[in-house]
Amino acid sequence: MEKLYIKQKVFKITDHYAVIDENNNEIYYVDQDFKLIGNTVHVSDRNYNELFTINKVILTWLPKYNIEFTDGRLIEIKENFAFFKKSLEISSADFDLDVKGDYLSLNFKIFNNNDLIGEVEKAWLSWGDTFELTVYDESYRDLVVALTIAVDDILDDEAKSRH
Repeated sequence: MEKLYIKQKVFKITDHYAVIDENNNEIYYVDQDFKLIGNTVHVSDRNYNELFTINKVILTWLPKYNIEFTDGRLIEIKENFAFFKKSLEISSADFDLDVKGDYLSLNFKIFNNNDLIGEVEKAWLSWGDTFELTVYDESYRDLVVALTIAVDDILDDEAKSRH
């Protein structure tokens, strides 16, 4: 089991931050491109080798994101709205993923093939968005980080559209 932490800045045009471990070691670097339409986030390892990108698909009714790993794996995340309740639909040829819990408040669990692979909890009394990620199997660490960033982007976009 491993704990990772994401702390985002409060005042930002684009996101640039590190994902750290329990010892304050920088494990990932997150860099968002500035675009008027759409959104692309690049995530690199501590040696600045790109691991995956998260792209917002434009011209869709509800939010949709693609996570593209450098090894060719692809995950599609769509937000659904049915009976006045929002949910996430995650599809991938490589994984059987499910998010359970309250993703709207960034407190959720991530399952692959019904096995718990990670948990995300948002810290509420902090300056800026701060998340604690618990990764139960290190082989899914990139996946847990990618899903957390994508879900946070979905929620950030919704907050921007309301204002």
